[in-house]
Amino acid sequence: MEIKQAPISFTIEKNYDSEFCGSIPLHLVNLIQPHGVLLTLDKADLRMVQVSENVEQLLGIPAEEILDQPISSYLPQPQFEELKAKIQGQNTQVKIPFSVTFLVNGQEATFTALVHPKEDYVLIELEDNQDTSQKDSFLGLYQQIKYFTSLVKQASSTKEIAQITVQEIKKLTGFDRVLAYQFDPQWNGIVIGQAKEEDMDDYMDLRFPASDVPKQSRDLYFSNPYRLIPTRSYTPVKLRPLINPLTQRFTDLSDCNLRSVATVHLEYLANLQIMASMSLPLIIEDKLWGLISCHHKTPMNPSYELRSALELLSGIVSGQLAAKEREQTIHLRAQLRGIHAQLLEQLYTTPNFTEGLLTGPTNLLHLLNLSGAAVLFEGGVLTSGETPTGQDIKELVYWLRRNKTEKIFTTDTLPQLYMRARDYKEVASGLIALPINAEQGEYILGFRPEVLQTVSWGGNPNQAIQMETDGKTYHPRNSFDIYQETVKQTSLPWLEEELEAAEALKSAVLEKIIKERY
Repeated sequence: MEIKQAPISFTIEKNYDSEFCGSIPLHLVNLIQPHGVLLTLDKADLRMVQVSENVEQLLGIPAEEILDQPISSYLPQPQFEELKAKIQGQNTQVKIPFSVTFLVNGQEATFTALVHPKEDYVLIELEDNQDTSQKDSFLGLYQQIKYFTSLVKQASSTKEIAQITVQEIKKLTGFDRVLAYQFDPQWNGIVIGQAKEEDMDDYMDLRFPASDVPKQSRDLYFSNPYRLIPTRSYTPVKLRPLINPLTQRFTDLSDCNLRSVATVHLEYLANLQIMASMSLPLIIEDKLWGLISCHHKTPMNPSYELRSALELLSGIVSGQLAAKEREQTIHLRAQLRGIHAQLLEQLYTTPNFTEGLLTGPTNLLHLLNLSGAAVLFEGGVLTSGETPTGQDIKELVYWLRRNKTEKIFTTDTLPQLYMRARDYKEVASGLIALPINAEQGEYILGFRPEVLQTVSWGGNPNQAIQMETDGKTYHPRNSFDIYQETVKQTSLPWLEEELEAAEALKSAVLEKIIKERY
């Protein structure tokens, strides 16, 4: 049985996840983007104890005048009561924007607000969202979302879901380029869906190193439903006072959409030749599966209605991707169960269990998608398919015993772990070892051959970060030209469903051995 693998599954030998980039505290910058205002309130009395310095531009009140004032002085009583209710009852994982009207010198100013209750304080983000030219009617958005949902439900694969998603989001938003980006196990990403203007660079099927979205940035996607940069040419706005008077520390901006962006990321956007960007996480089973990344050649600030619609769509896409992966898992498990049942029948109808595993119309090679297998039992070695020599197998078992592999062991990069395997990488770059009696050197071994895979990167991943001589300042790569490398000494990866089948087989073999002996 041949199980096809997506290119995303291949193990890349080098780790491109930058510990340096991933350790930068992006949430403690004390800076915001200027398209909104941030207010920090004392949770006890809702006084404004810290504000962004652009508060006068949006509210018409100087920062020194508004500091230490209760927010109730500027809101109609019903809205103040609504705000209190949201602070007291809001689940911090759910961010629902609402409208507030500030009363300043007899003038009314309406804003879209987001509330983030913390342990010691409350953060309120305000954005002037009165640009009616961008506003979408509820009915219009609802119809587009329904149409989008019906399309992705009909998709036959994850890649088709991704392509439908980027095409529809491009239509909905007007962004110049929309990419769907899936992470591999090492956090490198591959573009699996793309919709773009003709004059923009083509990134379809290209990989980008993990350092492009370092750990700190990935973690923040669990706090933010989206990341918006309306223009990379903005001047960051400071908070006043600099230190939060309630905590005597920098204010934690993890949850804030307005949080300012690291300078290196703005430089990265400039190298991509885009001015505005918006990204949305694709989260499956509490793990960041990928991103939807939107690019625009000129400044762009989507309305709150549109952003909310995109947040909803990313959730729908995540759900459909999860459903598709579950469907594929169920199908594969059913296949493997059928093969396992036939193999069990052979185990119990042949005199020797080794022959039952390796001979007959259904055998171990079919169950675990192997090119070769070996059973070492009671001093004998029985092989099937393409395997290393008998001596190589015995030395490999010695290495396994020395490393105390008493549980099932798998690797798709054996030559990188075990030097001697480089001599027979063509037949055994991948290994699965099922110990029967590890102390006696009794194992069931499965082999997979080397699969040479050409990986196309968006720029040279070895130059993803360019440090200056001070060892602190760094820059992103300035070229995204296709850079190709060949992945060697690597087999197809082992699927979780195959490991489950291997565990079940091991149990069945041990049970048969015990019955024969006792």
